[in-house]
Amino acid sequence: MKSDENSMQGVSRAAAILRVLSSAHVSLGYIAKATGLPRSTVQRLVNALAVEELVEVTNDGVSLSWGIMRLADAAQSSLLDKFRSAIETMFQETHETVDFSTVYGKEVTYIEKIHSDQEIRVVPKAGRPMPLHAMSNGKAMLSIMSKSEVQAVIGSQPLKMTSHTKTNVKDILNEIETIRATGYAYDFEEHSEGICCIATPIILPGHRPYAISITVPFFRFEQNLPLFRDALDQCKNKIESSFGKKQL
Repeated sequence: MKSDENSMQGVSRAAAILRVLSSAHVSLGYIAKATGLPRSTVQRLVNALAVEELVEVTNDGVSLSWGIMRLADAAQSSLLDKFRSAIETMFQETHETVDFSTVYGKEVTYIEKIHSDQEIRVVPKAGRPMPLHAMSNGKAMLSIMSKSEVQAVIGSQPLKMTSHTKTNVKDILNEIETIRATGYAYDFEEHSEGICCIATPIILPGHRPYAISITVPFFRFEQNLPLFRDALDQCKNKIESSFGKKQL
C-alpha cells in the first residue's frame, strides 16, 4: 500500500512539473517555485522525465521535449477525428475560414483549419505571432482559465499586433469577463488589419482549453454575426455533447 501511495505521489509531482513547462526553457529554481516542490525532488523527477524524452535539459534550462509533443499530437488527432464532422458542418453553414485550436505556451495553435471557398477570403500568414489576447480564439480560451493563469499568459506588457490591439491589462481582463458571461469572443482587426473573427470556448473536462472560431474579411463580418453565432453554438454543442461517448 505504501509503495502504491509513493508511486501516485511521484506521478502527481511529475505531472505538476510538466504543467509548468512549455517550449521555452526554464530553470530548476523556477520549476521548484511554481510547483512548490523541493529543488532536489525537481532535479530527480526532471532527470527521470528526460530519460523518457518527455523533457529536454540543456545549459539554458528545462523545456518540453519531442516525446510529450508526440503524445499531445496523438491526443489531438484522436479528438479531431471525433469532432471533424461538426467543424465541417460549421464550414458548410458559413463558407468562411473556420478552425479548431488550442493553447501552446502563450500562443494559439491550430489543430484543424478549413479555408473559405469564397473569392475574397482570409488565409493566415505563416510565422506571424499568435498571442492569445489579440485573437478571438485565444480570448475564448483565456475565458476558461483562472485569473492567475490569464495574468501569467498575457504578462504585464501584452504584444501590440495592430492599432486595434488591446494592450492595457485591465481592459483585457474586463473583456475576458464579458466573454465568460456571453460565451463569445471577438477580434475586430486586433491581430491583423482588415480581418475580424468570432470564437467560442470548447470545454472538455480533463483537457486543455480549446476553441472554435470563424475568421472573415472585415466587410463581411458584422452583417453576418447572427449566422456566425448560430453556427458556433451548433458546433460547440455537437462537440461538447459527443465528448466521452463511445464510438460505435
